[in-house]
Amino acid sequence: MEIDRQVGSGKCFVIAAPSGAGKTTLMNKLVEDMPGVFYNSISDTTRAMRSGEVDGEDYNFIEVPEFKAGISMGKYLEWAEVHGNFYGTPERSLVDAVENGEYPLMILDVQGYFQLKEKLSQDKICGIFILPPNKEELVRRINVRGNIAEKDLETRLKNSDKECAVSDEFEYRLKNNDLDVAYSELKSIVEKEIGL
Repeated sequence: MEIDRQVGSGKCFVIAAPSGAGKTTLMNKLVEDMPGVFYNSISDTTRAMRSGEVDGEDYNFIEVPEFKAGISMGKYLEWAEVHGNFYGTPERSLVDAVENGEYPLMILDVQGYFQLKEKLSQDKICGIFILPPNKEELVRRINVRGNIAEKDLETRLKNSDKECAVSDEFEYRLKNNDLDVAYSELKSIVEKEIGL
């Protein structure tokens, strides 16, 4: 897909959702369906690599001391500790991309979105919150990923409640009851924001 990229015309798209709401599936579908549109903003993380992930493509997988050093040096535009792991977006590459007319597409938790919103001008960021259909389906989706300890599941569900409570502070909210319907809504939002 050919996009007319003009200096200063970029926008950062942030997708946030509770664990298990389908944000990664929706984002991957969007990237696949709209090749060449999005700038791949690669975050740093201290969590372990999951099966099928590639270092430097999905995330930059680093150790905690290196991440903490990055925080001290002001490397991150936003960062957060989520489920005991650190995640952060290197500032320079993201700001440069937006200024060069690129469209970074990122998955962040709500803390990260609010940090980013404080640092980017309002016309340079678009937050999209994906709501899960209901708690039962959320539990099912989380459990499909593999063995989740009961304590970890409880933490994720508590975090889900907190995240959903602030979802109205995003520019857009959509419920992922049906993947195809949610994807159609997501794609329409992005096309409207880009001006396609």
